Amino acid sequence: MATRRDPRGFIFVILLIFLINSPDQQPQPFSTRARFEQTIAQEWDALHVLNTTLYGDFDSPRDKWLNLTGLREEDGFPWDLLAPVQQRAKDQVRNLLGEAADSVLNGPLEKSPSMNVYQNVSGSVHGEWVRSNLGTARHPSDMNMTALFPDNPFPLAEFDRNLTAKNGGIRIHLSEIEGRAKTNTNRTISQVSARVVIGEDTTLGEWWEMQLHGVHYPEFGGIVLTTTSEKFAGIFALPHFALSEYLYSLSQELLNRTVAETIERQNNRMLYTWNPWTSAADGSNEAFGLIPRCEYIFFLQQHAVEVPFNKKGYSTNGFSSLQWLEHELRYPTGAPPLSRSPLSMSMVGFSPDCGFVIESKGPPDFARSESHHLVGSKAEEYHDKARKQIIVFAGTLALQLLLLVRQMKETATPSTRNRVSFYTIVMLALGDGFAGLSLIFLHLLLGSAQLVLYAAAALALFSVAFELRFLIDIWTVQATERRRQERERPSTTSPPSEPGTGTSETQPPNPPGTGDTLPLPVTASRPLNLATAITAAGPIIIPSSQDSDDDIPTTTTEQSPRADLGTLCIRFCLLLLVLFFLFLYMLSLSTLLWSVFFRTLSLAYLSFWLPQISRNVMRNCRQALRWDFVLVQSVGRLVPVVYFMGAEGKSVRGKGDWSGVWVVVGWVWVQIVMLKCQEVLGSRFFVKERWGWVPAAYDYHPILREDEEGANFPSGPIQSFSSDDSGSSRKAGESKVSKGKKVFDCSICAQDIEVPVVSAGESAKEMGLGGIMLQRRAYMVTPCCHIFHTPCLEGWMRYRLVCPNCRETLPPL
Repeated sequence: MATRRDPRGFIFVILLIFLINSPDQQPQPFSTRARFEQTIAQEWDALHVLNTTLYGDFDSPRDKWLNLTGLREEDGFPWDLLAPVQQRAKDQVRNLLGEAADSVLNGPLEKSPSMNVYQNVSGSVHGEWVRSNLGTARHPSDMNMTALFPDNPFPLAEFDRNLTAKNGGIRIHLSEIEGRAKTNTNRTISQVSARVVIGEDTTLGEWWEMQLHGVHYPEFGGIVLTTTSEKFAGIFALPHFALSEYLYSLSQELLNRTVAETIERQNNRMLYTWNPWTSAADGSNEAFGLIPRCEYIFFLQQHAVEVPFNKKGYSTNGFSSLQWLEHELRYPTGAPPLSRSPLSMSMVGFSPDCGFVIESKGPPDFARSESHHLVGSKAEEYHDKARKQIIVFAGTLALQLLLLVRQMKETATPSTRNRVSFYTIVMLALGDGFAGLSLIFLHLLLGSAQLVLYAAAALALFSVAFELRFLIDIWTVQATERRRQERERPSTTSPPSEPGTGTSETQPPNPPGTGDTLPLPVTASRPLNLATAITAAGPIIIPSSQDSDDDIPTTTTEQSPRADLGTLCIRFCLLLLVLFFLFLYMLSLSTLLWSVFFRTLSLAYLSFWLPQISRNVMRNCRQALRWDFVLVQSVGRLVPVVYFMGAEGKSVRGKGDWSGVWVVVGWVWVQIVMLKCQEVLGSRFFVKERWGWVPAAYDYHPILREDEEGANFPSGPIQSFSSDDSGSSRKAGESKVSKGKKVFDCSICAQDIEVPVVSAGESAKEMGLGGIMLQRRAYMVTPCCHIFHTPCLEGWMRYRLVCPNCRETLPPL
């Protein structure tokens, strides 16, 4: 009869493909067209204010205001802090540029001295910020929230993105697109955007991510960035934040054109967004948010790039200028790399509504050893390093996959698959699946190396496919073992005896022929003879010798293990998706919660050898996995966790956590040492059977004694001859006796086995218990009293769990 397949897995895949291919943005519904047109009209009005104002028209100490949201007197913003912040930004420019600062600020820039800075600032920088004394503490009640948010039912809610600590971390990812639409004719100014991740260095510190837009002055490396929202028209007022009148004129000229083009694209429905300059990290509209957010204005100044030049004006590697070097980075021709200082910037930040002022930590206020402002790398260097690191990670995945295939070949029999822990392979598969999903979506952050990312993701998913196949084989074998144990359990357990009887009904009588036996009581059950048993039990079906125990029909209806494989795969996929989305959700929580979650998740994931250690103890097996597989899997899965946890600037939350790095490295090392100790000293070297929580297991490496209590010596098969010390020959099977040792014959390899034996009347401690404990690993004694070399019998038991001599069933390793 054909097996009916479960369609739930197919439906789940179809829904997942539909969600992935669904469009991200939908056209505006008819009910919102009126409000959308009103927003377009407000943007045109704000652009008109930008076109008709002059430098100095906005000056709050002189009672000069603009008809822009957030720049009106009734809005209540502390604009009296703008002038001190601008002066602080000018001081940073003078500290970096020296006498050339006044020339570049007052222009024209084409007559100013050339500065050794990058013309394109696309890249990322990170560092620490400190709170400045210029700022003041403010509350939402200090502003006219009713005028700013007329539709907000909670006008006095606390601000989001509000920095209240004294210091913290910050990362800025700058993006500058060259082209006629983003710069002027002589390229003295260009448009730039930035993704800023900022947080507080406290126990319960918060981290926020936002988008800022602004302008870049390539000649001297100055940058002005601002947020834009419903309560603050930052992009329309950005020229009024410039540090000089000339910079104001350049900013106004560029923004008049670029902002007008953006509004036209909105009006033509080429941009289905309410605010193209939104500060939300996901690009959503902030107008519908109930909680107000602090606005930001950043003044950045790029540090001069130190490139070694010789007396003739050429660099040591033949480069003629920094611009040529920058061109080589963006369009590489194979020239040798040139050593240079990293991308570095100074920062002054100001919140026009929340009233705080922050600065980058560095000289001259702080020592260079403590911090050096914001340091990072160009986008080209960042992407090149990321591409190389992804290639190395892909090579690690390929090596792990190769060793996984070798491990699967090594455990190709039911005996060897029974030793492997099912949950260890599940944890490894979850790690590979998580890496595959992360690599698929990582190109959204990098913006490049998509082919390399997808190749590495394909290797990770291939590993998941092989691991699922391995799980299916292990599940099938171990499910058969569990069913066999369930069938045997009723025959091995004895029901409680009747009150008043001295023995249980199932207690076997003493064998006949023993002298010290008494007649059975009248109430005791008698064993049935063969004829009576056949009559009582009905016909007995005897399978052929080629049938396995699993093919014998049972009286109860048992489901095949492979019937649960579909459910197993669906549960695995759901668990993987839950963990992935839980990880993304935890990124938005506080520093403490994120730190606890990441450390807990890392420790739980890197505990993949614990289930194997536990299964070794329960089954009393010493080695289930190849050592190259164990070592490569441990290192390959530990390196990404250590990289993102400890690398400065690479971690998700800024600072590296080296204490956590040493914890996870030590934890993985402890598990590897435990596996090695189980192989050398025995799987239960730290467990005593009398504790009762481990099942009884047969010891294949007993200490042999010559006394009467342990006189049942193993008997080797008669397959070889050996000689004593005097040179006389002797028949095989007879033991060769020397002081503290005996020699037996191994019927598998037909070689002698030298076994240490404790003499009669002598204790194992007197003979050196430590040496005997290690020597007894060289031989194995079966329950049927046959002795073999350990490698010989282990190799035999990989394929069959029967004695090579008498074909008695052997307990598993």
